[in-house]
Amino acid sequence: MTKFLKSAGLLFFLFSIPFSMAAEHYVSGKITNITAIEGALLVKVENQIIPENCAGTHYNWMKIKQENTTMISVVLAQWAANNRVATVYTSGIETGGQYCLVIQVDPAG
Repeated sequence: MTKFLKSAGLLFFLFSIPFSMAAEHYVSGKITNITAIEGALLVKVENQIIPENCAGTHYNWMKIKQENTTMISVVLAQWAANNRVATVYTSGIETGGQYCLVIQVDPAG
């Protein structure tokens, strides 16, 4: 019985740890940092993981353009509520720019 409880406790612990996962055009995990620049909100995901199409983005920041007010509102609401786990979809580095462009933010839960 003790061995079963230890195994169950270990499984619970492993599944309760936050994690990040990246693919070609998206990253899933906890948004750990935000900052505002002229015309945009920048976000980072835990461990500074970025999608493959964002390789070379400036300091691993992903950019939500100011015109995407709904996405910015969702991220700021998540940030304020301390509910920061999301999947961030990107289109790659912006043409003539230095940041990876965010095209969708999908909050977890």
